[in-house]
Amino acid sequence: MAAQFEFYPNATDYQSTADPLIIQVRETVAGTYYKYRFILVVKVGGATVATLKTHPLSSTNLSAVFDIGRICDDYIGPNVVNSNSPAANVLTLGRTGFDPTDVIGTSYQQQPAREFTLELGHENAASATGEPVESLNEDDTTFFAFRDEFINEGEGYARGDGRFQMNAPTDNFMSSAPNLGVDAGFGATFGKVREHRIGTEQGYVMAYGAEGMTATHFIVRGYEADGTTIATAIIDIDATGGQTTPTTDAEAVQYFGCGPANLEEHASAASNTNLTTLITSSDLAYYELYASASASVNQTFQDSLVHRFTIDEGCSKYARKQLLFLNRHGGWDCFNFDQRSSERLTSIERSTYNRPRGNWDSVSGSTDWNYTGYERGVTTTNVSAEKEVRVSTDYVDEGYNQHLRDIAVSRAVFTIDGTDLIPVTVTGSEYLFKTGVNEQLISYSFTLRLSNRPRLK
Repeated sequence: MAAQFEFYPNATDYQSTADPLIIQVRETVAGTYYKYRFILVVKVGGATVATLKTHPLSSTNLSAVFDIGRICDDYIGPNVVNSNSPAANVLTLGRTGFDPTDVIGTSYQQQPAREFTLELGHENAASATGEPVESLNEDDTTFFAFRDEFINEGEGYARGDGRFQMNAPTDNFMSSAPNLGVDAGFGATFGKVREHRIGTEQGYVMAYGAEGMTATHFIVRGYEADGTTIATAIIDIDATGGQTTPTTDAEAVQYFGCGPANLEEHASAASNTNLTTLITSSDLAYYELYASASASVNQTFQDSLVHRFTIDEGCSKYARKQLLFLNRHGGWDCFNFDQRSSERLTSIERSTYNRPRGNWDSVSGSTDWNYTGYERGVTTTNVSAEKEVRVSTDYVDEGYNQHLRDIAVSRAVFTIDGTDLIPVTVTGSEYLFKTGVNEQLISYSFTLRLSNRPRLK
């Protein structure tokens, strides 16, 4: 008797831990029906992290299944650190003071995707009370898992399809930016763009799967408002901090600093003339980018969807608030809130005691007991509070409702202050998907609580 894998994940297509991550196994020959007939050993980096045992489904059905989604989930986490400058965050990729020649970074501290090794064996015993004998590692395989929180609404169970590794025009960055039905400026054959709105002084970062990808470059092209091309720039992944042939788990997911602030400062440091021309042009209305298997601009080499960044400086009288949030795919997205924002302190708590008034320590034959009018009886020793910020969007297209939904349910949200990230949590307990039919003009608001209490004196 021997155990073998019957159905298991692809070695390079990332497998989501949001759904059951099923490993299907079977026996080649029916064994004595005692003890656990299948032993699955799960390893990370050569170290065993779990050992699972189960029986065949029946004496005639020699198959079984293991769900290892929860096991893998424990070893995966979001990365928010700039691997080129570990004291900074991913939003600083390519920016001055943070190794600006490197506009691409890998994971640091936390790893959003990891390679797991599975070893399959069995155990057998001569009787129900006999000592079992293990036979391990009769078959093995590897695969990559990541925490994709996409909700399969009515969809059947499906394994990873490689959509986050850059290999085809339908593959995407780990971004939930919406498709509003606009053709790419590169041409209709390049598909519909994913929309972003951003100011010229702002940063942005997007993640992508590098394991097994064929992309070697990013193509960036700037446009005037009428669609006239300003310039086309080529960014070599390997030459600017990335790794097209990952050798470690940390390189499995990489980050591209693609906001105007990232690209402009990187272009100057890397002497990329075309990128400098397009990103600093006073006529720049928007720019588009995609991953390519070549430095040539041709749909034949297109290895990802096209993302468009429309320049929007905001015209509101209110100060702009930008949020960085972990989206449903385990990557980072940003959004600007241009309408009214407000701050308040809540849950204010005070520690007090009742202090007797008077000059008890200085009473003498010549000094009478007395007290002054400004002395306190009830005295506050400590004050603590929670700080909350209320932010609101401008009027937005209905197509942004799924994108903004990710803020409401994100496990990691930050407000952006220059190149600093301030951690916050979203306090709302519900999210309404707004439509033009119901609401006509659509705007969203979120209440954010600072993760660290303000220091009060």
